[in-house]
Amino acid sequence: MKKIFTVLMAVAFAFSVAGLAVAADKAAPAAPADKAAPADKAPVAKKAAKPKAMTVTGTIEALDAAAGTFSVKGKKGNVDLKAGEKVKLGDVKVGDKVTVKYADGTASSVKAVKAPKAKAKPMAEAKPMGDAKPAAEKK
Repeated sequence: MKKIFTVLMAVAFAFSVAGLAVAADKAAPAAPADKAAPADKAPVAKKAAKPKAMTVTGTIEALDAAAGTFSVKGKKGNVDLKAGEKVKLGDVKVGDKVTVKYADGTASSVKAVKAPKAKAKPMAEAKPMGDAKPAAEKK
């Protein structure tokens, strides 16, 4: 029994050493020191991720068109924003309900929220016209 156990351990050891050798061969070779990146070509930094676009719907609480800043009071509180290049603050005034798309504190669009249309009132019961009588009374 000891001989079988010893043989199995030897085989397991051989496979583990062979596995390490194969893994070392598959590893990417390191770049030689003499072929390093030239000094004039610095590694390119990854572009910064774009800030996540957010939307807030609320009422304009403060507005400074000259400075291009405004504050919108939404459900979660006030949001202080700066108008983006394409945003025209002359179209809105304090107290207007707006929907604003913004990212990183800069508004990309400001749109006025249209007031919901009043629902049509239900019609009153139909009145018979002239001498028209219900079918049960016509005999």
